[in-house]
Amino acid sequence: MKVTSILNLIITASLVRALNIPSLSNTTIIDKRQTTSTASSSERYVFAHFMVGFVNSYTQDDWDRDVALAVSKGIDGFALNCDGQDANAQQLQYAFTAASSSNFKLFISPDFVHYSYEDPGPVSELLKLWVTQGAYFQFDGKPFVSSFWGEGTDWVKVRENVGVDLYVCPYYYASQAAVDTPGLDGLFSWKTWPGEGQDTVVFENMTTAPDEEYLSLLAPLDKAYMAPVSPWFYSHLPASTGYAKNYHLYSDTLWPTRWQQILDLVTQYPDQVRFVEIITWNDWTESSLITPYRGTMETDGIKDWAEDFDHSAFMDMMGPFISAFKAGNALPELTENRLVWWYRPTLKAAECSGTDSVGEKPRGWDMAADSVFLAALTTGPATVTVTIGGTASSQQVDGAGVHTLAFPMSVGGVSFQMDVDGGGSASGQGAIEISDQCYRGVYNFNVLAGAAAADGTTSGTSNTGGASAPVSSAAAPSSTAGGSDDSSAESMAPDGGVATTQQSSSAYSTPSDGGVVRTQQPTSASSAPAGGAVSSTVPAQSYSTRPWGGWRTGGWGNR
Repeated sequence: MKVTSILNLIITASLVRALNIPSLSNTTIIDKRQTTSTASSSERYVFAHFMVGFVNSYTQDDWDRDVALAVSKGIDGFALNCDGQDANAQQLQYAFTAASSSNFKLFISPDFVHYSYEDPGPVSELLKLWVTQGAYFQFDGKPFVSSFWGEGTDWVKVRENVGVDLYVCPYYYASQAAVDTPGLDGLFSWKTWPGEGQDTVVFENMTTAPDEEYLSLLAPLDKAYMAPVSPWFYSHLPASTGYAKNYHLYSDTLWPTRWQQILDLVTQYPDQVRFVEIITWNDWTESSLITPYRGTMETDGIKDWAEDFDHSAFMDMMGPFISAFKAGNALPELTENRLVWWYRPTLKAAECSGTDSVGEKPRGWDMAADSVFLAALTTGPATVTVTIGGTASSQQVDGAGVHTLAFPMSVGGVSFQMDVDGGGSASGQGAIEISDQCYRGVYNFNVLAGAAAADGTTSGTSNTGGASAPVSSAAAPSSTAGGSDDSSAESMAPDGGVATTQQSSSAYSTPSDGGVVRTQQPTSASSAPAGGAVSSTVPAQSYSTRPWGGWRTGGWGNR
């Protein structure tokens, strides 16, 4: 008995060190009184950023499908990023027709990489065509307008040209000059990845520091804030595309971390945080999408690292967070048991510069952990087991909540199982096998997402019950790597039970502020279980404002 206790303590201590779990003194114990906000009853909305210029081949059926999918996942509308192409007009007509049969809303978001802030005419003409449509989103009785970039735009003149009072909430940098711009009702931020807007990739978790910078300026003026959230960032575009970008921004646990931060913000600033914008619905050029790849170009090289990597299952995690956001609550409430997972197809040490479309690894590749990640949405304690190449490892979660876990990657097919105490289970199999060779012969730091619910429904999976076998990552010729540079070991429990994942050197090493997040139900006090799920308040970090660069241009990303 004494030997068993000592071994359990050693395993727990190893996991705490490997996962960089904060000590209990840094852990937020959530009291039931803290979970109900004193927020006003103002309505709140969740939108997804839709790249209209990416879907020139879309038909009405395509738009009907996308709108129906968004509605089913709790999204209120699309922010329609318009880039000035002639084809935008037909696609916008399809979009408004699709939205007209439901309560789904749309609004225009001019992309000022393509429009000029010096000439308000073209943006005014674009808005005139659509702001009177029944499906156009209105807030405070005014048609809502956002943007990508566009600082210096004369929004007062745009209002005059359109002939309608607009609610203007563009993406500008956080500054006093921005919030004092005549005609602005609020601001939108694009800073939803660590390092976004800086001139280098950074190994750190996302914090609310960028949001606080905006809110400290907006709150005194009673102006609104549209907060961004995104699941991932990876872009691998050769110079031949005209948009040379080759970098990965740290995203391992970004999706659940960022959603919890949204709830933290809405409880602190209930009158300002009125909107959330998911970045993006369909930008497959940067792996930030929450839908399948639907690109049609054959010459940009994107298909090789995007086509097989469906992100739709990310939406299966956000429902409880959306409900909590709209209610102004600090934590999501779980009413069903579900697993959502995401992982890369290859170990990061894989080398294939000779066959890769860009010819070199992306900046930030070394930050990525060789781990399989998952969010366990549970109504109570549960055991989660991940089997890779026939080797199983398990972690336990100790209560209801959204638990973010990491398991060491190794070569082979991947399957998932969650057994909830008291009954109920969810299982599924990853559609792509993990390999030590480059997928399709190119560097790929994109992820495949999948999900399984306790009722048996799955998405983004290859089921063992008759579906096709997982695709091998070594589907195309490539150079072989020497394996993962993250060491890991697996330890059997002293009582001979399930294996416990023990990371000796750090199969999953989080940045210094701790990054594995677990949000719990209002009635549960949080703790730090050995499995690595932890509820913590990430301390605010200084966030330097750097010159814009990288997004939709070569920027610094390929230097």
